[in-house]
Formats: sequence, structure tokens, C-alpha cells
Amino acid sequence: MSIDKSQWVEIEEILASWMPCIEFKLGDHKVSIQRISAGEGKTQLAVYLDDHIKGEWFSEEKRPDIINQIWRPRSKAIYAPKEVKSIQKDFGKRDAKKYFPNLHDRQNWCDPMFPKASVLVRQFKKIDGLILVKK
Repeated sequence: MSIDKSQWVEIEEILASWMPCIEFKLGDHKVSIQRISAGEGKTQLAVYLDDHIKGEWFSEEKRPDIINQIWRPRSKAIYAPKEVKSIQKDFGKRDAKKYFPNLHDRQNWCDPMFPKASVLVRQFKKIDGLILVKK
């Protein structure tokens, strides 16, 4: 049974609260969400797959396919715009591409931490086959 609009509103309210604990089922996996400390006076929502966040899942070779759906996609430029301008000014555009072939590339990864409940709910609404187990 899919999750309807009113349930998503309720889920978002629970996740925005102080100590939420919500469980979903996606295929054969249990996906649980809890609020954890991310520094002094800061919390984030952590997404666990079968009660774990494993370090090996951060590399794409050992990552289960489900991680790409439930973790937050992140991206960052390899070089800052200020560095790109400086390199292009020093070398010229043509030589900058020659000596720095990845000058305009981006680094992509998946992050198990979500800053806000609305961000998490927006991503989880798009997942097909997600079943709410426990609120």
C-alpha cells in the first residue's frame, strides 16, 4: 500500500520533532530514520539501511543499489570558481583545458544525512514500493 498525502504530512511533522524514529520497508530491506547529533547544537536526520550505515557503501563498487534511492545525492565542483578563473587567466583557456582536463568537472557522492525533514520527505515521496512500517 502506497503512502498517501496526509500520511506524508504526518511523517514530515514527526521527522521535524525532537527525537523521531520512523521505519519503512523497501523490497527486502528495512529503512529507518533517526535524528542524530551532528555537532554542538546541531542535529541531522540519518537514514539507516537494515540498521546500519557502513563505510564501504560510500564507494560505488560495494554499495547496494538501494542506497542511491534513499541517501541524499550531493555534488561539488573539483575546483572553486575563483580557482578556475585564476587558472584560466594564468594559462589561457586553451592551455588550462590541456593542463587541467578536469577543471570544470564535479565530484558526486551520496550522503546518509539530511539537514531537514522536508528535504528527506521530498526525496522519499519519489520512491516506488516504499511501505510505512512504524511511526
